[in-house]
Amino acid sequence: MPIGLLIIGLQIFFAVHAVKTGKDSIWLWLIILAPGIGCAIYFFTQYGPEAANSRAAGKVKKGLMHTVDPQRELRRCKDMLEMSNSVTNKVALADQYILENMYDEAIDLLNNSLVGPHKSDAGIMERLARAQFAKGYADKTVATLDALKAANPDYKSTDSHLLYARALEAQNKNAAAIVEYEVLRISYPGEEARVRYGQLLQRIGKTTEASVLFQESLDRAKRAPKHYKAKEKEWLNIAEHGSNR
Repeated sequence: MPIGLLIIGLQIFFAVHAVKTGKDSIWLWLIILAPGIGCAIYFFTQYGPEAANSRAAGKVKKGLMHTVDPQRELRRCKDMLEMSNSVTNKVALADQYILENMYDEAIDLLNNSLVGPHKSDAGIMERLARAQFAKGYADKTVATLDALKAANPDYKSTDSHLLYARALEAQNKNAAAIVEYEVLRISYPGEEARVRYGQLLQRIGKTTEASVLFQESLDRAKRAPKHYKAKEKEWLNIAEHGSNR
């Protein structure tokens, strides 16, 4: 591409950005009257910093920092808890422990957070159930989620409902798990619950019913937008493999 056309393209792009973001008119004049240097200055002082602070850029930056220093956030949360022994800081550190697969530490912190006004906090109880399940305590997971529901009857979470079904399945309480999965088949917003339900049915020998569920996921995907297919790719691949068995 000729350099002249490239500069014109940059002028148009940065001019539109300046107008949309409400920049001072001086930036428009700089971009128009000094195309090369004006675009460069605008990029480094206006567009670049804003892009760097965007959510997507923030995720990339956070991912890079985690690669370079995996326990940086864990140390920060520990420091915060040392400065203030608050429930908020305990939960934040527990979240980091879960990310680091340090489930015993997370479980201890979350149990210690369920006190006073937070005794029946639904968010903390759901986190505790997830840590318990990850540790392999399926029975405790069910008990925690039952207690959550009893203390918070209006609390709705399809993710915790799926966790409940998985915990029942992990204890080989298949009939009870099927009851929960049948509800999740309709209510769960993605394909994970439906595919896990199919896997359970396949495991207990109900291959025809399992195939129906796998095909149901594949048919839904055909009508879904690209971003949904990309998000559910893992489960759709399992469904496709399962439907061919």
